[in-house]
Amino acid sequence: MTRLLTAFALMAGALAFPASAQSQDWPNRAVRLIVPFGAGGSSDTLARTVAEHLSTTFKQQFVVENRTGAGGMIGVQAIASSAPDGYTIGITNVSTLSLIPIINPANVYHPLNDFTHISYVAGAPVALTANPGTGIKTVRQFVDTADKGAKPPTFASSGVGSDGHLMGEAIALSTKVKLEHVPYRSTSQALTDVVAGHVSFSTFTLSSSAQFIRAGTLNGLALTSPERMPDYPDLPTFKELGYPELVGTTWFSLSGPAKMPADVAEKINREVTRIVALPDVAARLRRDGFIAQPMNVADFTKFVAAEGAKWKPLIERAGLAGKGSN
Repeated sequence: MTRLLTAFALMAGALAFPASAQSQDWPNRAVRLIVPFGAGGSSDTLARTVAEHLSTTFKQQFVVENRTGAGGMIGVQAIASSAPDGYTIGITNVSTLSLIPIINPANVYHPLNDFTHISYVAGAPVALTANPGTGIKTVRQFVDTADKGAKPPTFASSGVGSDGHLMGEAIALSTKVKLEHVPYRSTSQALTDVVAGHVSFSTFTLSSSAQFIRAGTLNGLALTSPERMPDYPDLPTFKELGYPELVGTTWFSLSGPAKMPADVAEKINREVTRIVALPDVAARLRRDGFIAQPMNVADFTKFVAAEGAKWKPLIERAGLAGKGSN
């Protein structure tokens, strides 16, 4: 009888704490890191930087897998539907967690209930840039020119409902100018057309626009960061120019499926915090226009909830709620 009771006790303990038992030796095999966007973009670059250091620390491969399509929905859904054992995590961001759930009625995941949000990685402010052929080098010139033109100036983004699109709408609302949105399916294609002069302005992250601003093929007008970026001291912020509401970043993060072992999420969170503070990584982030903002798991989950609440009114004012995306 004693042996039988002991056996039952052991079984009950195993059933009560399956995640903890499984996570004690995590990781004992390769971890898949899903990127819901194409290779070479900001999310892919950040993922590969983080994956390299996580592989070194945990002595297992963190394998980056690009799962593109539907504005990031396909890859993020793959993260949410994976087994919650810590062996599948992925890149999430402001678009997939805060914008798509409000804009696209085809979305099937819940930004909070279906994920374990692990860590904020980095965020980049949006840069309002102009084709040099416009002659516009300041926000004041941007406003004056837009007011005088017979037709609204055009601005490019990576698609209807993207963070760049919404920030462009926010800029139009705050500066009281009319803009015509020109959506593209990729950032590279859009920036190529702005540089060529087919579209006058763009609203992409500084990380995407930085190389063109440095080369002089785009004029940087202002940033949505709360203060000037150290590596771009000549670029003013909208806040200092009198538009304090135009503060925000396109942020990138790590998430896993809901009910992932809490200790695994904490391990990854602590390591990401260490990685983004490494001198070489921090310097690369600054050069590429990123801002690191370490948060613990609980604080980052609260941040995700707050971002959804922040973007919803703008999405509704722009008439995009439930409209889908291209």
